[in-house]
Amino acid sequence: MSFSSDIKTELCASRPAECCKMPLTYGFLLFSRSFSVGSIKMQTSTEAVALFFKKLIGEVYGAECEVLKSEGKHPVWRLVIPDEADRLKLLASVDFGIHEGKINREAFSRECCRASFIKGAFLACGQISDPEKSFRVDFLIRDKERAEEFRGILKEKFIETNISARQNGYSVYIKRNEMITNLLTLMGASGRSLELIEASILKSVKNNMNRARNCDSANLDRMVEASLNQRRAIDWLDKKGILDTLPDELVATARLRRDNPDASIKELSAICGNVSVSGINHRLNRLVDIYRQKSGK
Repeated sequence: MSFSSDIKTELCASRPAECCKMPLTYGFLLFSRSFSVGSIKMQTSTEAVALFFKKLIGEVYGAECEVLKSEGKHPVWRLVIPDEADRLKLLASVDFGIHEGKINREAFSRECCRASFIKGAFLACGQISDPEKSFRVDFLIRDKERAEEFRGILKEKFIETNISARQNGYSVYIKRNEMITNLLTLMGASGRSLELIEASILKSVKNNMNRARNCDSANLDRMVEASLNQRRAIDWLDKKGILDTLPDELVATARLRRDNPDASIKELSAICGNVSVSGINHRLNRLVDIYRQKSGK
């Protein structure tokens, strides 16, 4: 199973409180594929979700659900309420706001019920990426107005989201790690929330190590190139008889570099003992400048 299916299976393992059963089912039904008097159809790639809501819809609304499984490598489970009387009973039990296209907030007036409504929406249309690859949650919603309204409900729970157009609707998505962990905790997947935090920390440590390694490599490359330029300048000045005409401190520094070709500026300063790092660096740069002036390079 995918990471997203694992989380949905975990969420379905916990039984909701009596007051939360209806908001949970409402969230699931409202964001399902087809929701009207003529057709109530739900689809999921997670078997636990199909069985969970088959039972819950029967308990809450007394409606009979059929669960149909498609064949193939990636099976899909479809929940269908075939009886029109059951569909009418379900639609009449709560003002689902179908005609106005609005979410009925009276269905989840309590804080726990609002969290259950969000959980139901996630089980119906939510997806979460594998934290080993990226951090992202998407709620795929067909209607823009409903997507905006749902985004507002998440914001009231301090979960910041963005929205983007998709081919068959809109995505209300979350990319910030802390917002994703807040969502998982809100829905009751606190164990997965901790797992996501650990993955985020590990990923951050790996990135920092890679940056440090790249930085060290770049610094080493610059040090080697600088040493080559310095030795090239010193050798040319020596062959041209110019080196011995320079001030004593420059001659001493040139010999120090020639005797220690792989040493860093800091190491040369330590070997010298009485000249600072900046002093050694200044003298070597001066030698390179003289070489360029005399050679025309």
